[in-house]
Amino acid sequence: MNSFSRFIPLAALLLSTRALGSSDEANFQAWSKRGDAVRSAMQASIRTSWEQGTAAGAILEWNDPEYSVFAPNPFVSNGQFPLDSLQFAYSAAVRQTPDGRLSQNINDALDGAALDGASAGSVVLMGTFTDTDRATYWENAADGELNYVLNVAPRTSTGAISARDDSAQYWSDGVYMGFPFIAYYGAVKNNGTLLQIAYDQCRLYRDALLIDGPTGKLWAHIYDDSTSSWIDEGIWATGNGWAALGMLRVAVTIQKSSFCSSMTSQVSDLLAWVKEILDGEFAALGSDNLLPDYLTGGPNFGDASSSAALASVAYRAAKLYPDQFGSNYTDIAANIRDAVLGGVTNLGTVSPVVNPLVWTETGLLSTEAQAFTLMMLSAWRDWIGA
Repeated sequence: MNSFSRFIPLAALLLSTRALGSSDEANFQAWSKRGDAVRSAMQASIRTSWEQGTAAGAILEWNDPEYSVFAPNPFVSNGQFPLDSLQFAYSAAVRQTPDGRLSQNINDALDGAALDGASAGSVVLMGTFTDTDRATYWENAADGELNYVLNVAPRTSTGAISARDDSAQYWSDGVYMGFPFIAYYGAVKNNGTLLQIAYDQCRLYRDALLIDGPTGKLWAHIYDDSTSSWIDEGIWATGNGWAALGMLRVAVTIQKSSFCSSMTSQVSDLLAWVKEILDGEFAALGSDNLLPDYLTGGPNFGDASSSAALASVAYRAAKLYPDQFGSNYTDIAANIRDAVLGGVTNLGTVSPVVNPLVWTETGLLSTEAQAFTLMMLSAWRDWIGA
């Protein structure tokens, strides 16, 4: 089978839904089985700590959306048992290291990540109120992760929690890995201090990584505070996707907590910073309706991974904050959505994607790309009310 023929069924599906003039809901239903293929390919992939947490977050939004932070009342049980999400959480807790990092008991946690394990922290903590027979187990696992992030992980000179465990570094993906969990813990446990910490960490990371780009201010990838030097000053689209995904989740979590009325300025800041990323990245959209892997400092091939991540952010923001995120965002998200879904292979893998381990190369399988595509589909579903 050649590289073109494997996409024919998907292209035909897209053309048929458009030709019939179908509604958004009908269009979503036509694509939903493709979402199941994307999900199964994600579940079949070998996952590291950050991928476990990202996959868990995607499964939560796709299969158990009533407990996503985007749901109306996500921090208490509604009587539904979120089996799929808790299965991911259980694996993360089983592979917890003695120092508290979830999902990292592989090769003695030698991946060197300080924040990545926390990406599964929210679904683990969710177990305390949705799976009460194991409440103590879930609580201990979540507490261990929180203690590591707050009290063990290195800090930068500004007090930012390092993304790495052996030096003080800012990585743009750290905003998704660690800070939504801190905020979620604060919301569930009614702890306003943790909500403020989550906001402050987003602010400190933005202060460190924001640079001028060709389409506006965007985030560079990695800065080493220990050596006061850039490891990767390039504007990596996936890194900006991670940052926007994380900040939006922190904003929504604060707003749905009991502290929302006293933290309106923090929510406003976070949404402005999300908008800043969407504006800068969407202005760089290519003729293939995909974002370039790097806007500066690296290759510019079209990348479905970062594109899906930011399309999901646009749909979520437009649903929750329509006065700030209008149709100009969702129109671009729709073009990205069609491009991403049109490139899904017959194995359910998203293509083309950046190699998640080598950021300047294309890859064959990316767990995070699979997860971002599920997030995009979930956000689209919720935006149209399907």
